[in-house]
Amino acid sequence: MVSDPETRPSLIIRLADHTDQSAWWAFVDTYEPFLVHLINRLGVPPSHVADVTQQVLIAIASGVTRWSDDGREASFRRWVHQVARNVVIKFMSCVRRRDEAFGGSDALKLFLAQEQPHDPAFEAKYEHELIVWASNRVRDEFAPTSWQAFWETLIEQRPVVEVAQSLGISAGSIYMSRTRIIKRLREIIAEVMT
Repeated sequence: MVSDPETRPSLIIRLADHTDQSAWWAFVDTYEPFLVHLINRLGVPPSHVADVTQQVLIAIASGVTRWSDDGREASFRRWVHQVARNVVIKFMSCVRRRDEAFGGSDALKLFLAQEQPHDPAFEAKYEHELIVWASNRVRDEFAPTSWQAFWETLIEQRPVVEVAQSLGISAGSIYMSRTRIIKRLREIIAEVMT
């Protein structure tokens, strides 16, 4: 059973600043399990829960500046629930119209069963974004020099020897740091993918 999330007032205030990524990461960490549970409970098919969750998060980001505390307990959580409910209703209406427009649920199932074209550029961009996201989550776990060496050699694709010289460290220490950081990134990514 997913418990209702506790919302810190300071976090809600920070959400109004769309550039405050750490606030949004904290919000998503806190609220995503709640939203997934809620969206499931509202009857969204399991194959669409992740997409609808993203739509809800986008709606919250767009509307958080318009939210105002009504003075009652769990005011923000009720507002989030209402936003999610509205997104789910809109989504289900679109699905129903799409089913009818394309010949009902049998046609939709046939369409969804079609193999998606393989797009290496899309996959590479997705993997890159996933690594950048995971990197932001674990960055503070490593020494600044180790992190900079990892980032410059793997993400920015600079030569190891060049980075080692600029940071005043050995190439061997860069390889050791990268191995530890990559291992940690894989752990974070595996948690998300399961």
